[in-house]
Amino acid sequence: MRTLAPALAGLVAWGIATAAHAHDVDGNWGIGFEETLTAVGSRQILPIDQGLAGTSSAAQPDIRASGLCGRWWYGNVGVEAVFGFALHVPATAPFEFGGFLSAGVLYNVVRAPQVNLTIGLRALAGIGRTNASGVATDTRVGLAFEIPIRAEYFFNPQFAIAGAFGPTLAYNGTRPNPLTGGSSSLDIAIARGDFGGGLGFTYYLR
Repeated sequence: MRTLAPALAGLVAWGIATAAHAHDVDGNWGIGFEETLTAVGSRQILPIDQGLAGTSSAAQPDIRASGLCGRWWYGNVGVEAVFGFALHVPATAPFEFGGFLSAGVLYNVVRAPQVNLTIGLRALAGIGRTNASGVATDTRVGLAFEIPIRAEYFFNPQFAIAGAFGPTLAYNGTRPNPLTGGSSSLDIAIARGDFGGGLGFTYYLR
């Protein structure tokens, strides 16, 4: 324990020193784009037909968990929502669609002059319908949860970029979950996104 004392003392001193100059987001509204941890790639058509829609477990996710983001801060607590939607209308086949919505809360654990480190909790919902061989599959709904550990870097008081990683949890019913592709399973993963987590940017209205 004695060997940890200098490090802990240094961390406390650093926190006190930066607190007075920390980047303040209290009362700020932000709009931007966010890709959450659950995202696993570009939207893909499921390799299944109508007869296998409820049983296939090898289907790939067909919803990109990303979209327009709105965020508001009250002190060190932030609330956010991310929304995305895609519609594909081919000339000779049934139309396809995918929708995504997440809602979450964030808390600033560390605030520095240009970087804020947050941890949060998100609930995600996805809905999608695809077609294979010109036959529309059933509409599917999926749920997932994330615990994002997020670092936000401010270029100036209005514009910031962020990267995140953390665990995700999803329950997959008998039909493939449009967020994970799995069915009849409980999925637990860490940083399963395109970039090993999530990415985004925010423009803050002051």
